[in-house]
Amino acid sequence: MRNVITIIVAVVVFAFVAGCCACRKGKNNLPLVGTEWHLEKMMERELNISPEQFVFTFSKDGAFGGVGACNRMMGDYTVTEKGGMTFGGVASTRRMCPDAELETRFAQVLESTTHYEIDGDMLLLLSKGELRAVLKAVSKQ
Repeated sequence: MRNVITIIVAVVVFAFVAGCCACRKGKNNLPLVGTEWHLEKMMERELNISPEQFVFTFSKDGAFGGVGACNRMMGDYTVTEKGGMTFGGVASTRRMCPDAELETRFAQVLESTTHYEIDGDMLLLLSKGELRAVLKAVSKQ
């Protein structure tokens, strides 16, 4: 009986620690600003795009920018201390490219974003609790 209680307590403690948001904001998380982020996954779908496509940076002044499939994408963003995030004025150049539809969908994901999380080298964009996109830090070699 004592072993069962010990196991139950251990499981409860593990679940609490694993689910604790404050605990996940570890010192190994990369900063939003100053990191180049590459789109890896959108709407629960893995993407097979080149490393030069869909790379974005965020500046301290609330602007973001980068390149989509072939167009420059830019706009502004706002974050809160509690992980809220919104995008506004999302725009892009208008070159025709094979993945232009993906750029449009990504702009829609940005405009629907309500908050974000950074887990190590991954930037998670969420809309009302639903994971919408995953971006990974671009490694500098």
